[in-house]
Formats: sequence, structure tokens, C-alpha cells
Amino acid sequence: MALSEHEQRLLDEMERRLYQSEADVMSTSTGERRRVDLRSVVLGIIVVLVGVGVLIGSVAAQQLWLGLIGFVVMLGGAVLALTRRAPAEPGEVHEPVAAGGRAHSGGRRSNMSERLERRWDERMEGER
Repeated sequence: MALSEHEQRLLDEMERRLYQSEADVMSTSTGERRRVDLRSVVLGIIVVLVGVGVLIGSVAAQQLWLGLIGFVVMLGGAVLALTRRAPAEPGEVHEPVAAGGRAHSGGRRSNMSERLERRWDERMEGER
């Protein structure tokens, strides 16, 4: 069922406002980009493995206090590996990663709404 001209204008206006409000929300988010500090991740994994070893040793020695220490060491390693991040370099380019694990080609990062809007604009230009 086709839309009337009035309904089509209303739909276009709603879509424009949606894109504007989404752009406003995206521009006001001040989330600082951060990258993973590989050194802290590797160190955290090593600490977790040491904690697992202490935990297994505590089971073999039947020492509860040693098991608690092993658990705390494992927890500390996991926290170290998952929370320590280095701030992104000011000139560093972040490219979005596709579902296949490869980065998109292109100089700047674009989100889904920007790509959809660009495709919509291209369609509208083609109809004129």
C-alpha cells in the first residue's frame, strides 16, 4: 500500500529528526577512547595462571588458607587483565571491526546510522 504525499513528508521529517537527535546524542557522549594495554593483559593472565597453580596446590596439600590465597591471586590477575587500559594516542586512528574480524577500509570511523544516511542520500539523488 502506497503512502500519500502528506504521509511521505511526515515520514521523511520524522526520519530527519531521528538522525539529528541520534547525531546530537553521539556528539555529546564524551567517552574517551582507550586501547588495550597488552603488557597488563599478559601480566594478568600470568597472575591468573599462578593463582590456579596455588589453588590446585592447596587442594593437594589440603590447606584451606592456601586455597583462599590462590583464589585472591586469581581474582587480582583477572582484574589486572580486564581493567587496566592505556589512553588512546591523540593521532591514533580507530577503525571499526567488521563481523569477520577485519577492519573496514576508509579513513574515518563511521557508525551504522551514518552509513545508512549516506546510502539514503545516494538513493534520493538517484531518483531526481
